[in-house]
Formats: sequence, C-alpha cells, structure tokens
Amino acid sequence: MSENQKNSSARDPYFSHWADQAAFRTLRSVEEGSLITVAAGITPSGVVHVGNFREVITVDLVARALRAQGSEVRFIYSWDDFDVFRKVPLGLPRPEMLSENLRRSVVDVPDPYGEHDSYASHFVALFEGSLEPLGIVPEFIRQSKRYRAGDYAAGIRRALESTDLLREILDTHRSQPLPDDWLPLAGFCDECGRDEITFKWSGDWIVEYTCRSCHHEARVDLREGGNVKLPWRIDWPMRWSVEGVVFEPGGKDHSSAGGSYDTGTIIVDRVYNGVAPQYISYDFVRIKGKGGKISSSSGDVVTVSDCLEIYEPIVLRWIFASQRPGSEFQISFDLDVLKLYEDFDRAYRLAHEPEDGSKADKKRQIARRTLELASPQGHRIVPGTPVPFAPPLRALSMLLQAYDGDIDRVVEHYKRSGEIQSEDEEEVCRARSVRCLHWTRTYAPEEFRFQIRPEAVVRSVDSDQRVALSRLVEVLRSEPEISEKDLIPHMQKLCEGTDLTLKTLCPLVYDLLLGRDRGPKLTTLLTTLGGKRAASLFELSLDAKD
Repeated sequence: MSENQKNSSARDPYFSHWADQAAFRTLRSVEEGSLITVAAGITPSGVVHVGNFREVITVDLVARALRAQGSEVRFIYSWDDFDVFRKVPLGLPRPEMLSENLRRSVVDVPDPYGEHDSYASHFVALFEGSLEPLGIVPEFIRQSKRYRAGDYAAGIRRALESTDLLREILDTHRSQPLPDDWLPLAGFCDECGRDEITFKWSGDWIVEYTCRSCHHEARVDLREGGNVKLPWRIDWPMRWSVEGVVFEPGGKDHSSAGGSYDTGTIIVDRVYNGVAPQYISYDFVRIKGKGGKISSSSGDVVTVSDCLEIYEPIVLRWIFASQRPGSEFQISFDLDVLKLYEDFDRAYRLAHEPEDGSKADKKRQIARRTLELASPQGHRIVPGTPVPFAPPLRALSMLLQAYDGDIDRVVEHYKRSGEIQSEDEEEVCRARSVRCLHWTRTYAPEEFRFQIRPEAVVRSVDSDQRVALSRLVEVLRSEPEISEKDLIPHMQKLCEGTDLTLKTLCPLVYDLLLGRDRGPKLTTLLTTLGGKRAASLFELSLDAKD
C-alpha cells in the first residue's frame, strides 16, 4: 500500500475505532490495491447464539473499516456443516431420532423440525435471517458442498504429502503424540454416514477407507469429491491459503498458546506456502444471570433474534462496537436494558454535538465513529446537526402501559407534543415501542409493570381522603390536558387542612388507578392518562356512601 494510505490514520483522527486499527494492520500486510478477503465461520451444531455473533460482527466492523479506506472487500462466512454431530442439544424435538444420527455430519442429520433439508440447514437459515436487519451480508459458503465437489482435493493431497511434517507440528502441542499410522484425514462412511473410519493412502489422488462401524470399504478419488475432509486444525489454514484470507478473528479458546491459530500459522506457512491472516482474539459474551460460557448444547441459549426483540438493530450493533474484542461483557434483559438504551441515547446526542476545539471533541469523534459502524446502513453523523427524536425507554414503557399497549396512541402522543416531526422519527418511535412493550411484558421486574384498571372500583374513604381526592378530581376535570409541570403545584396543595400527606394519600390513589399501593411517578401517570380517564377512576369512591 502507498505511504499516503499507511499514514492516513495519523491525518484523520476520526478513524480511531479498534476496527479501524485492525483495518490499518490488515492493509499493511497486503499489496496496494489487493482484494481484501475477511472471514468468519462456525459449525451449525445447534442454535447459533449471540455469543457466536461476536465473531461475525467483529468481521463486519473490520470489513466496513477497510471499505472506509477505499479497499475492495470480500467478506466470507463459512458454515462448517461438514463437521461431526457429537451431542444432542437439550430442548430439541425428536431427541431419539437425533441420538440415532450421532457421529454423522451435521449436514446429513434430518431437521427435527421438519422445515429444512437437514439439521444444519435449519440453524443456518435461522442465523442468516437474523443478520439481515443488522445490515450484515456476507458471502455464505457451505463447506459440505465445497468438500463434496472436490474443491479442496489439492489441499487434502498436499496435507497427505506433508503427513510427517504435520505430525511434528501438532505433536509439539499434544500431551500424547499422534500414532505412527495417523493420516491428516477425517470424513464419513458412504454407507452408514458415521465418522468411525480408518484411512489408507498410498500416494496420488486415491484414498481408501474402512468403516469401523459398519465395515464398509471404499476408494475415494479426491478430485471427484466425496465424504473425505481434513481435521479442523489443518482444514482452517488450508482454507486460508485457498481463499486468500487476510483477516479473521477467533475466540480465546482458539487463541491460547498452542491453540488452533498458533498451529495454523505454522501449517499455512510450511505446508501451504501461505500467510496467516491478521488476527483478533475475542472474549466470550455472557447472558446476565446465567453463569458460564453460552453453549448450544445446553438448550437454553439466547439468539440474535431474541436480542432483536429487545434491542433495535443499531443498538445491538452499538453494544458490540462499543466493546473492544478482548473484553468480556454481558447481554442483559433485566433493568439494565433501560441503562443500555440511556447510554446509547447519550452517545447519540454526544455524536451530534458541534466540535468546539476542546478536549471533548475526541469523545464526540469516538461516539460518531462508533455509531457509524453501528448503523446497519453505515450512516455518518454530521457534527452540529439536530438529534433525531427517539423516546427514552423508561418514559416509553410507562406510556405504553398507560395506553394499554396501544402503539398508535403512543405515536399520536409524541406527535401532539411536537417531538415527532418526521416519518423517520415516527418509524424509530414505532420500532422502539414494539421492543419496549415486549421487554416490559416479558422481562421487566414485576414491580416495574402495571395495568390501568379497566373499570373504577369503590374504596371506603375517610373524610380527609375525600377532601384530598375531591380536589384532585376537580383539577383533572377542569384541566383534562394539564401538563405535568402545571399539575405539580396542585398536587402539593391536595392535603392542606387535613391530617394527610402526599405520602399517606398516594397508596389510595395508586390503588384506585392500578390496584396496587405504588407505581410510576404519579404526576407523570396522571397527565399521561389524561384528566378525564383518571378522574373517572376516582369518582365512584367519592360518590359512595360512608
């Protein structure tokens, strides 16, 4: 690459995100003008969860950073669907059928849901569909098709020709050395489909095998493809060389000393005459309240689709983009959701602030760059432009509950207040409202939820309560559209001349409104409901005989 490209990061402080830094390292490793191939991948051995998502979002962010530097980028995502089905995840239908298919390739296991052509295809389709709203559009590669088409015949033969070298490399990091008759091969029996196979190779393109499960014997011409493949530690570097991958991250389980990346860097160099890609190790993502690493086999996982029911696409992307890959963090579904949205909204406001030459400009630039990378469409924020309206989640939750989940009424509320001023802002409000309502009904703590009484109930009120409640009804009837600011002085005078205080009166008011003795801020609740509806829930108790 040119010196201008190499030094561009020093001239433009905007490109200071960790993805930009990874992009600059990647560009320095290749010839100027080269096609940049970045890669990610996983085995669809069960539900592809949000922890797995960290790899694909890491690659997507770096791919975007590379494109921002003018590079042509090829983003490939490999489905390692030619791997062994080793364990039946908990909670799947037809577990007995799945157990009968253990030790077969995941692409040859039937779909227990009966919706796709295989077990692998079912989980592939779910994950690929969840990436679409996030603006992540890789070139998906099914490795089962590549192997069975013979695309990797040369790579397999090269490994076989280097068997002694590969054994030497792998034994360096093994407690037990590989046996003398070991061959760098794996695969599945053409007859029973299982992977319990003993291989023989006498040179050239023909591999022979005997199945230890059903005793089937066969000869395979590598050039014609079939059910023969390379083991993972050799398969990974082989594909680096075939695809010309120059950037690919890996989980910390692959990144330890002697791990898959370490051995891969040696194998791609000494066996395939290639170069290992630039690399980032990423840490685990955990689900708050659930200990340990997320595992598909546990049957209790959180998917990207689950997260998108709570988090807007830009917010979910922003959560990952805001974390350095090497940091472990949690995805939350409890009250932390409110804080995450508040943090996002704060960053969004900061990104729109004009620069003034102060130290705060750096924070503004970081916020803008992170949000551009977080945007599914890659929208760039111009300093000093107005901040588009998005309803704060805490207030939105209260409003949605006060309006019995009617999103149209919520939108009209913000239109009347003048806060929604464009179709884009209305779309954002609706999208956030759908997620907020789902969060409130599904995940919010019980004390956070409430429901307005559909009909008034009668409560016995004493003389002081009658005085205070009558004053409140009078205000609400005379000024049904009163603002919260204007209601507060009236609330402060409700208990004058009685032995009550607002603290002792409020449980009665909440009971008449919600059927409980506490709830959201009372002035906010009353003004949201509107004076007419709120007053109607008090009047029956005032009309009742003592």
